[in-house]
Amino acid sequence: MELIKVISNPVRMQVMQYLQTHGEATTKQISEAIADVPAPTLYRHINTLLKEEVLLVKEERKVRGSLERLLAINAKKMAETVNNSISETAYQFLMELYMKFQEYSNKKDANPQKDRLSLRTCVLTLTDDSFDSFMQEIGAVMEKYRKAEENGKLRSISLISAPIQEEGK
Repeated sequence: MELIKVISNPVRMQVMQYLQTHGEATTKQISEAIADVPAPTLYRHINTLLKEEVLLVKEERKVRGSLERLLAINAKKMAETVNNSISETAYQFLMELYMKFQEYSNKKDANPQKDRLSLRTCVLTLTDDSFDSFMQEIGAVMEKYRKAEENGKLRSISLISAPIQEEGK
């Protein structure tokens, strides 16, 4: 299965975001954090991520007769995949977003203002260390609001970081 198809699933994206924020976690911790997804569904998606080697098992331990796995993102696999096909990966990611916007705009009751549809770009000038801190803070903010709210609406937030080619350089 193509990696972009594996990780573009909304549930798998939540798992990946959780692990990006926390570094490592057990399946139980992930399930507690993503409580709006039924545990069997979440476990199926985690198993897909493991099968496709997007996640790896850092440690296994026996807890009350069952095997508990400590999971983390397979950074090497992710880096290899991105480095080998960055333009294709970006294209597929953007096309997934485009298709979601297209589906939304085709709905008879689409109301961008009411639904808080937002497209934003902001150019920042940051050192690598500052950028890493910025991304950790963004992850913490996303984690803060990840919990389902009563009467809340599902909202998708995508973040893309890309270098800017300055003229004459």
